[in-house]
Amino acid sequence: MATPAIALRFRDTVPNVDTVDAHRAVLRDKGAVWWGWWKKDFEEDHLALLSDLQANASFEVFIVDRAKRRMFRANVLRLWIGRLERTELAVVPKYCLEFEEQVFAWFFLSSLEEVNFESGMAARFGDHTLLSLSHSEDYRSEKLAADTSASNKSCVLHLSDLHFGADYAFATQREKLSIGDPRKTLTECLTTDLKRIGQNDNIAAVLVTGDFTTGGDWRDGTREDVLQEFRALRSALNLRPEQIIAVPGNHDIVRYPQGASIDIAAMVLSNQTTYQHEREFRTFVDELVGRNWKDSLNYVRRLRLKDADLLLCVLNSCTIAATEWTEYGFVGTSGIDAIGTLKDEPIGRPTFKFVALHHHLLPVAGVEAPYSKGVTLSLDASDLLDASQNAGAHVALHGHQHMPRIARYQTVPLRGGNATQPLQVISNGSTGGKRTPGDERNAYCVFQLQADNVHLWMRELRFDAKEGTSLFNGSLDTTPQNPSAS
Repeated sequence: MATPAIALRFRDTVPNVDTVDAHRAVLRDKGAVWWGWWKKDFEEDHLALLSDLQANASFEVFIVDRAKRRMFRANVLRLWIGRLERTELAVVPKYCLEFEEQVFAWFFLSSLEEVNFESGMAARFGDHTLLSLSHSEDYRSEKLAADTSASNKSCVLHLSDLHFGADYAFATQREKLSIGDPRKTLTECLTTDLKRIGQNDNIAAVLVTGDFTTGGDWRDGTREDVLQEFRALRSALNLRPEQIIAVPGNHDIVRYPQGASIDIAAMVLSNQTTYQHEREFRTFVDELVGRNWKDSLNYVRRLRLKDADLLLCVLNSCTIAATEWTEYGFVGTSGIDAIGTLKDEPIGRPTFKFVALHHHLLPVAGVEAPYSKGVTLSLDASDLLDASQNAGAHVALHGHQHMPRIARYQTVPLRGGNATQPLQVISNGSTGGKRTPGDERNAYCVFQLQADNVHLWMRELRFDAKEGTSLFNGSLDTTPQNPSAS
């Protein structure tokens, strides 16, 4: 039996629908079933490969569910590129009929049998959903971004929850203020306060852990306000575009429109097939820092600083989950892969490993009652924490609930397992959102990476540029990974 030429990746996205069971039901009833390949926006179309397969009388494919570690082998009688004829739709599972026009290619299956899961092959997918097995494709390399060098500086500036738009607290670069309005621009407030702690000329990179906008407001005016502010900040701190690192937040990648009557099954499937909900953020990052909009939102970047390296793992915690609890985060297997890449990177000098995402890994306030609009943890927080510890991560950074907090996380090994180092979990709080009486103050963080430790300043940031409170000023309980220990 010939080895399948391609593998297709899928996951269950519709609540209470098992994708394989739904296809098998049609297969039993009709004798065959169409399996659709929904090509993501950022994937190549593989037209040459598909056309070659289309010319075959029949062939086999692997169908892989990485989330549940399931794998199937299927016999394909026909391949169709583009929309099916209406008469063929009777052999398509009902749950995907509403979005059948968005399917890029269809595979007409006469069998769908489970086989042993192959971890190595499944890992090669990366963020992609079609893998050519006759070539040496391995998309794991896409998890590595180009190194960034700032060998004369040692600090990383951490911002989060800026909320440009309706909830933005600072003056924008192009705003004409009324007499008596005390607001300054974000750049002016940050640089003024960085001078107070003597680090204004020592910032090697700016990391923003999500919510650039408010409620997915990517209108031209709001988008330009964000871009102008970061151009001003780069100029003030003498940074290149690639020294800005952007992590998506739930206000940047809006899975469900605000106030909409949500049909979970339809909305999840629509987002899974089009990925339209990610386009605005992806193209914004392309314009902001020059990172190709098709590149993975889960990746590792090495920052070469004055006295140490920083291996920074960026995670997209706004991945679709089949729930209307839109404020909850979910990263998934793509992010776990990126954390694994963090573990495998070579160590040539003192190196710290950070993980950055938008949603919480640990509670920073009382966890809200579980109702559909709740704001709380990443749904796969436990997996992310375990993967981060196994990768030797020193610090995890996030924003989301607008409350600054510093915590330490460490699991106790069971059944004689190996102990892991503590993970410092830093909640930055909101840097730019409007605050009301009784709210936590706006804040930002500065991490200075030295050859033997990490110093953290956590500072209140006022919109009038006056000095705020120092929330924390001290070294974190962590030491770098050194070449001799790698």
